Amino acid sequence: MRLIINFISKIGVDSFSRLIGFITLPFITRTLGPEGYGAYSYLFVIVSYYGFFIDFGYLNYGTNKLCEKEDSGNVIGRILSLQILTAIISYAVIVLSGLIFLDKDKFLQILLFSLIFIPQIIAIKYFYLAANKLYYNSLAELSGQVIYAVLVFTFFSMKPEINILILIAVIQAFVIGLVLFIPYIRKNKVKLNLSLRDNLNTLKEAYKLGLSSKAEGITSSFIILITGMLLTEQAVGLYNASFKIYLILLTIIQGLSYAMMPLLLKNVKQTNSDNAGKLSVIFYSFITAGFVLSVMTFIFSDKIIHFMFGNDYADSIAILRWFSVTLFLWPFVMFTGLLLLALNEFGKLLILSLVSMITSILFSLLLINVYGLIGSAMVLPGVAIISTVTGIISLRQCADGGNLKFTNFISPLNLYNGIKDIYLRVR
Repeated sequence: MRLIINFISKIGVDSFSRLIGFITLPFITRTLGPEGYGAYSYLFVIVSYYGFFIDFGYLNYGTNKLCEKEDSGNVIGRILSLQILTAIISYAVIVLSGLIFLDKDKFLQILLFSLIFIPQIIAIKYFYLAANKLYYNSLAELSGQVIYAVLVFTFFSMKPEINILILIAVIQAFVIGLVLFIPYIRKNKVKLNLSLRDNLNTLKEAYKLGLSSKAEGITSSFIILITGMLLTEQAVGLYNASFKIYLILLTIIQGLSYAMMPLLLKNVKQTNSDNAGKLSVIFYSFITAGFVLSVMTFIFSDKIIHFMFGNDYADSIAILRWFSVTLFLWPFVMFTGLLLLALNEFGKLLILSLVSMITSILFSLLLINVYGLIGSAMVLPGVAIISTVTGIISLRQCADGGNLKFTNFISPLNLYNGIKDIYLRVR
């Protein structure tokens, strides 16, 4: 029952949050145009690379530690301490590189955007995820989106500049972080420890999940980075407009992922028939959601682009159609990644993420150089295919005759048993 409540709250509230994004995104992209929106998107990617180690896979690391019943104050304290130290280093790198390599305006924009590191530290989503209170994360995102929309339609509409949009994004991040952190800190104490030795020990524990998380980030952000380097900021804007639509639609599948993660973490290692049925239901839920979203996006891609962004973004239609292919393929990657996480197979999860990252880097350099803008849209489908094959091979290596055989996932009998079990529990 908790699973269903989490899924409904996650999908319902997140869908409303994304609906707000559907409202603000067209206004921003139309106001700035492809070139201005591309410049903003390119800045965001650059800042994310400066803050590479601040969000170093702590969502998965923290969730896993807390699900093992470790003291929350201890876990959160270790993570926050490490994030604070890495933030200090990141700001030092920004200042040093800005003074040496960047012009004044670009440096100030990056410095302003980097304020987003602070709320990233206090956004303890992993605590609520491990506690099966996904609605906290959803409400935090909704609060941030509402503030973002209000500021966009007031301050940004009066002064439509990239710097104003950067400031609004920073404020949004602070709202999300505070909504998550304040309820926890009111009832709990967090002990910070800035000892370099102790934080290195925490980093040693988290580095596999950290590298895995960052590899996932690079998989998508490197495409934008290379598009800006090899093509133009306008090309970045055209690509990122379709990419935003893709991310909004992917939220539905991510809702499944977040809702079912605690169930997988607790039950996937058991080998009884009930758990085989649950795994089959989860698998088909992922695939069905991806298929429906993929077909709908492909059919209505031209209408979506013209309605959302206008004629200036007509070149984004073909890009969105390629993303519709990715929407069908990516749930396979997410599902295999979830299973590896649930089995504590962090090494295999890291390999899966590194394969995705390396594939993205190689395909980006090749396809964008050869095919230009449309080549950027061809990268993620290729990444999804190779990553899915890698994930299936990894699961076979740790299956040992249990429930993780691919035939168990697709088994109609297991699917039927899983649906029947859920029905009996709900009834």
